[in-house]
Amino acid sequence: MAGAMTVFRKELSDHLGSKRYLILFAIIILLSTLSAYQGVDYIKNNPNAGFLAIFSGGRLAFSFISLMTIFGPIIGLALGFDSINKERTSGSLSVLLSYPIFRDSVLNGKFLAGVTALASLVVSTIIIMCGIAVPMLGFGPTLEQVASMVALALLTILYLAFWLSLGLLFSVLAKKTSTSMLASVAAWLFSVMIVSIIAALVANLMVPLPFQPLGSPENFRGFGAATQTEEYRALIQMRSEIQTNISRISLSNLYSEAASSILGIRASAFFVALGAQQQIRPSLAQGIAASWPHALAIFVGMLACFVISYMRFLRLEIRPGG
Repeated sequence: MAGAMTVFRKELSDHLGSKRYLILFAIIILLSTLSAYQGVDYIKNNPNAGFLAIFSGGRLAFSFISLMTIFGPIIGLALGFDSINKERTSGSLSVLLSYPIFRDSVLNGKFLAGVTALASLVVSTIIIMCGIAVPMLGFGPTLEQVASMVALALLTILYLAFWLSLGLLFSVLAKKTSTSMLASVAAWLFSVMIVSIIAALVANLMVPLPFQPLGSPENFRGFGAATQTEEYRALIQMRSEIQTNISRISLSNLYSEAASSILGIRASAFFVALGAQQQIRPSLAQGIAASWPHALAIFVGMLACFVISYMRFLRLEIRPGG
């Protein structure tokens, strides 16, 4: 345990003082600040919206959730993709292991330091967003809303920890940092973009919408009239359900759904497919009940990556000079 804490303190100091971490932290703070301003503007125009709308802005196009869904994996991977192979190549890892320290202490210390750095980023971002919103709105969150923010912070830290563990896995498996970096980029693109594209294509193929010629009378009655039939609504809902189920292969989409449930944002399949959003504000207990399977899946993914990294690292041949 003492060895792990020594590695933890050293790695945490390196993370918090590295230009890589500071640049990513600055970008997240800047974008989150803009998101908070958007949320405040939405609350002012919609008096019924609660304080938690600063994290959603009334829509998920540009919000704290979308920022963490897209940019959060980059931060987690950036802290983990070269944590082992960089030191292995430079020879510093063999020097470290020459001291009375166990291999598991090295991996545990690096992982805990990365999680602490990510937790500092998430908590700081949420506090800054609240600090911006409260003076502008003239009121603060209720106790239940504070509890929702705590739950959101814990979920976000878990989500970023998954990407940290995945980057750590790539760092253990690949000897070169360039290889682990490419693998990290591929994993990020697959989870954030490619899965959603594949889900949309499969849904379109499985549930095609009826084709209407350009000059048909339905087109001249407007889009709203064309979507009023029960058959059309059923097709749209079926397509959206298929797309949602396939998208859940990605842990990024699972995080987005879970975070939306915690904040009390729910959208019906029909209105999401048409680009609109129907908001219902369930209680925190209902949000947690709806989001815990998603959080469990993220936790299992994080644990699986860490266990594989752990087993591989213990069997890794480490020689002086890499």
